[in-house]
Amino acid sequence: MTHSLPASRLSTGLTRWLAFGFAWLLLGMFLLPTSKLYQQGLIVFFWLPGLLALLTMPVVRRSWDGLLLLLFALSGLWMGLSISWGGEPDRLKELFYVCLAVNAAVALAALNPRLLWQVLLACAALGSILAWLSLFYFYGWLGYPLDYRVVSIGLLNQTILASHVMGVMGLALLFMRGWLPVRFQGWVWVLGCVGYLGFMLMSRSKGPLLALVVCLALSWLWSTSRWAWLVGGVAVLAAGLGVWFLPEQLLRGGLSFRPQLLEQAWDLWLLRPWQGLGVGADYQLPIAEIGKSFDHAHNLYMHIAVQLGVVGVVFWLALQATVAWRAWSMRSSVPGRTLCALCCFSVVALLTDGIGPWVKPREEWFTVWLPVLLAFALFTLRSPNIEPKRDDGL
Repeated sequence: MTHSLPASRLSTGLTRWLAFGFAWLLLGMFLLPTSKLYQQGLIVFFWLPGLLALLTMPVVRRSWDGLLLLLFALSGLWMGLSISWGGEPDRLKELFYVCLAVNAAVALAALNPRLLWQVLLACAALGSILAWLSLFYFYGWLGYPLDYRVVSIGLLNQTILASHVMGVMGLALLFMRGWLPVRFQGWVWVLGCVGYLGFMLMSRSKGPLLALVVCLALSWLWSTSRWAWLVGGVAVLAAGLGVWFLPEQLLRGGLSFRPQLLEQAWDLWLLRPWQGLGVGADYQLPIAEIGKSFDHAHNLYMHIAVQLGVVGVVFWLALQATVAWRAWSMRSSVPGRTLCALCCFSVVALLTDGIGPWVKPREEWFTVWLPVLLAFALFTLRSPNIEPKRDDGL
């Protein structure tokens, strides 16, 4: 199909605009001083060009994955309905934000199917430098002892959630190695992966580390590479040796009251099991041992159950299962294997943290919404000409 010159220029301009916005989404939390600036940048650089592309480019309107869109709509609709029986009306803004982000990802993938994944890889590579910088800044420049839990630069100032982000970006770099220039596939790639791993180890966040081990141990399921078996075996062996020789360091803090929080949340869910309390509804989970209450279950799925009930959980799990199936069906490609890894990591990591999907753009988006965005983008990657001939990734 031929396009007029103005249409071609518009497409090129919107593609570059969206690519910059996607990079803003991925790297902004490493670099920006305030969440307000981060969110304003997303509006200008990602959501706005996405809307323009939807309105002006027919290819964008043809590039939606129908099943994913249906399940996403059902989940969002139930979230909106929950406001009528006890939710927080302001949360409709979060639903709008997520819709804009999904549309922007679809628009970028429709206009240039491979560019979205190239931006993801480039940001993962740059993020590894920032992971190293965070380690040097925290322990070197600020002079904190090595037994302190590391805190990242920028907006990633919550240790556990920062580890979620580092895990996602590190896995993207690990599994997209085959798309790197050949000269970067050796020690540069290894150092980048080690930077992310080093941050996660120094964060001493057990949930993300467990998610990483599980993901690497299971990577042979979706990867045909012989290295997947080696990486998985090394991950399990390293975890076992760490627990055996360094139990106090790795298991410090025990289960951090997660079982008690789940028990309290379960009792609360039983009060309104089908519809929940409503999205954004405030609830408290008291822990008698420390005389403190928590405002969420530190388990994304239990939190959804409390606020949106069984129906909300079913819609959410159906959406996540479809995302995983889309990834699995494309596991012969680098993007497909990458999304398989991110799905596995996210599912396990969100068992011990996460305040729900309907929040403003923040750290949780990397484990909650980034896999969904990438699954929508996979719909445009079905052409055999997209995948490069050389594929040395896991």
